[in-house]
This record gives sequence, structure tokens and C-alpha cells, in this order.
Amino acid sequence: MNKDKTVLVTGGAGAIGSNLVNTIIDDCKKIVILDDFSSGRSDNLNTYIINTKKVRIVDGDICTQSVIDEAFSYGINQVYHLAANFANQNSVDNTEKDLRTNGIGVVKVLQASVENKIEKFLGTSSSCVYKPGDNPFMEDGPVELTTPYAITKMLSEYYISFYSKFHKLSSVIIRPFNSYGPGDVPGRFRSVVPNFFLKAIKGLPLTITGDGSETRPFTYVQDIVNGLVCAMNNSPDKKLKTFGGHPIDKNDTLVYNIGNDNSITILELAEKINEICQNKAGVEFTPRRDWDKFPNRAVQNDKAKNDLDFEIKYDVDKGLRLTYEWFKNQNFK
Repeated sequence: MNKDKTVLVTGGAGAIGSNLVNTIIDDCKKIVILDDFSSGRSDNLNTYIINTKKVRIVDGDICTQSVIDEAFSYGINQVYHLAANFANQNSVDNTEKDLRTNGIGVVKVLQASVENKIEKFLGTSSSCVYKPGDNPFMEDGPVELTTPYAITKMLSEYYISFYSKFHKLSSVIIRPFNSYGPGDVPGRFRSVVPNFFLKAIKGLPLTITGDGSETRPFTYVQDIVNGLVCAMNNSPDKKLKTFGGHPIDKNDTLVYNIGNDNSITILELAEKINEICQNKAGVEFTPRRDWDKFPNRAVQNDKAKNDLDFEIKYDVDKGLRLTYEWFKNQNFK
């Protein structure tokens, strides 16, 4: 598929990025990983990835021009732009950093993509851009930006659309839903799944914000990665009728949801993880965060299925089991 291509993966040491690199490594001429390792981990890159001559690692900030220049000096053909300041609570606490990385950062990568005449640019947005309450979320559905993270993710979509239309940059946008799996680590600004696993393995009660009835379409990371690869390698003729709630024309960027068709409650998630880890400590509850306006979230993948031949291959039970097998061998504290 891409055996003659040199591919840039920004954020390539993150959970999605590292799994993407593992997936496409044998189908590329070369992969360039650009990451500042502020949230991505070198441990996510296996020994083969680190040592093979097919991979180059550029350690630096995507907002630094010399770092961008070094990454693109390898003759990039395709860009997967995954680097971001993640996610909602982090953006509330560190709003300026969020704007810098998710705004200026994407412009830096887009500008270099145009100047180096790359073949295709794939940008990752977020399901957080959708208006709460309208389920399941569809790509041309209403947008309501409730956190700085959602604002900057939508901002990045508009910049990608601008570069696509004005500079004729072939591009596609993916809105992933609630990714989890190997490479996704616990921490204050991290996702619920690794934080639940960390406590469950320690025999501690799992802390749920809200009453546990909130639903999410938890999506195994390999399904997210497969969606990214499908979007990069397919060029469908079909177009959305609207973008961000506004009419678009044939020169605008395609946008796709990638997420699990089946949502579960946070309480169900906690119970599944406790069962896998044989944790008898149960759960505890804390008030929902002020910015959290999504009591329920569901995704419609029909456009990705029809245009990209995308399909979900991992249900939540299989995905959580695989995550546990990876997680128990990590030295998280």
C-alpha cells in the first residue's frame, strides 16, 4: 500500500500513534516519528521500532520551526497528525498550552506539508466537538464547544479545511471516540480506562465522576488505528453536505467518525474491569465535573463504513481483556 512512501506520524509515541507505527511499519519505506515525549512514552515504541533503520525519531515540539524542518527533511509523502494537548480537563487547567499545541502546532505542520508538497494529510480532531445530547453523533451534526480542548480541536479542523481549499492540500479529518488500549497510561489528565485498571490491579475502589449512568462508545485503539489507515488509503468521491454545521463545497475536507457502535455506561465499564482484575473493592462516586456536558455519547460510523470500508473488529470485552494483558506487564505506580 505505502511501500514507497515516507510517512510522518506526529505524536507517534502516544497510544494511538505508537500502535499506528506498529501497524504500518512493514508497508512503508520509512516512518518519521515526531514527539516531544511530554505525554507519549518511549516505552510505547518497541525495540524493533527504535532500532530499525526504517524509523527516524525527532524529539521536539511541533511549534518549533527547526523541529518541523528536521522532521520534513526526510522527504515526507504522507502525514498523520496526532500530536495534541490532551484533553478536556488538561485544557481547562492549561488553556494557553492547549491553544499553542492544538492551534499553532497544526498550522506549523500544515504549512510544512504544503511547502514540501506532501500527497495527503490526515488530522485527528475529537468527538468532543459535538453538541451534547444529540445522539448518535453524525459528522454533519451540530457543534457545541464546551471546553478549550473542543474549541482548539474545531479550530484545527477549520485550519485543515482552509489549507485543503486554499492550498489544494489533500486532507481528511478523523473524529475518534473514547480510545483505549495498549499505550494508554494512567494519570491525572488521562483516560478513564487506564486509571480504572491501575486502581483495580491495586485492589482499590474505582472512582466514578457522576452517578455511573453516563454512556461512552469505548473504542479499542487498534480499531481507531485501522480507521486512520483506511482514511489515508481511500479517496472516496462522496462529500459531506455540511462542515461544522455550515454548507461546504466539493473542495472541502472529508470528516469521519471512528468509534465503537455500542456504548456502555461508566458503571458497566468499572464492573467489567473489576471482574477482569478480580478486584473486590467496588466503586466510589464523586460529583461530575463542571465542564462535562455529555451524560451520554454514541457514534454513527455509517459514513466511514460506506466510504472507507471501515469496520469495528474489537468489542469492549475483547478490547478490555487485551488491554489488561498489556497493562499488567507495565510498571505503573
